[in-house]
Amino acid sequence: MTSQAPVTGRGVDVRGLVLIALLAAVGGVLSAYVGYLGNLVNRLFGVPFGAGQLIAGLHIVWPLLARLILGRFGAGTLTGVIKGLVEFLAGGTHGVVIVLVSLVEGLLVDLGLGSSRRGGLPLTMVTGAVASASNVFAFQAIYFSGVSLSFILLMAGLSAVSGAVLGGYLAWDLRRMLASARLVRSAEITPGRRHVAWRRHLLTVVLVSAILAGGAYYFVAVFDPFVTPGSVRIGGALEAPYTLQVDRWEGATVTITAELRGSVSYVPPRPYTGILLREALGRAAPVAEASRVRVIADDGYEAAFDLGAVMEDDTLLLLWEAETVRLIAARYEGSDWVRRVTRIVVE
Repeated sequence: MTSQAPVTGRGVDVRGLVLIALLAAVGGVLSAYVGYLGNLVNRLFGVPFGAGQLIAGLHIVWPLLARLILGRFGAGTLTGVIKGLVEFLAGGTHGVVIVLVSLVEGLLVDLGLGSSRRGGLPLTMVTGAVASASNVFAFQAIYFSGVSLSFILLMAGLSAVSGAVLGGYLAWDLRRMLASARLVRSAEITPGRRHVAWRRHLLTVVLVSAILAGGAYYFVAVFDPFVTPGSVRIGGALEAPYTLQVDRWEGATVTITAELRGSVSYVPPRPYTGILLREALGRAAPVAEASRVRVIADDGYEAAFDLGAVMEDDTLLLLWEAETVRLIAARYEGSDWVRRVTRIVVE
């Protein structure tokens, strides 16, 4: 007996909805990990941008897989919407906007796979490419960041490649593996056969194993679900490490005017009011041998600064913004402005 969620002539039944909810929940929870992977790749190549699009295909595996398994128009869209809601409720960095972006991705999955009865790998990969690239245009349309068209097209191209491979191919081959194991129905599998030819799925096995291994490390060593909103753990080479509660700071604050100039974003000059980073570190008393400060976000993103420069800088601020802690680095590049700060390490 198959465990695939059957479909009716008019739509997806209860078991189909359960499958959609499961795939969407997994995708939403893992979204923070995908962002962490992007940060790691960015650091590996020494650039502040780009890698997020190289792995963007992992975001659309879930609506693609739901649509391939259930074979009904709407499965991809519904999966995308629920995934976006889960990501938003889990504290995703994009806020409620991610629900709209995921809706567009899911709808494109339904339109793409529904455009031909024959389906197959080529159509799945093209659909994955288009759906993945759509997030670039959706974010630009929403935020109007003023990025050049050539750069937008470059990012969309990287996202499309990722969507074709990490989205389309991965979802297509995962469905074949599930069908071989008799977990879902498929006319391609000989009746009565339950053998999975693992060698045919080597790339998928390697990718999934790497993703699972990295995910285990992220959720054990990086992700901290018990962080108190507004708190930043200050540790490392200090005489008195402590947890800074930015939203309850009783000391002096300063107001500066700063302009964010990043490789992919720009924010005009505006005022920011917060705590001087040097004041927060001063309370922890860095040891004489310390020379560097790392400001780390909850998704693993970080920016490093020279400790001596930090202790003389009157424009490096920690502030409470949108229910999270943010570092304003007025004299540095946009990539050094860190959102969702949870840790500061002195080395």
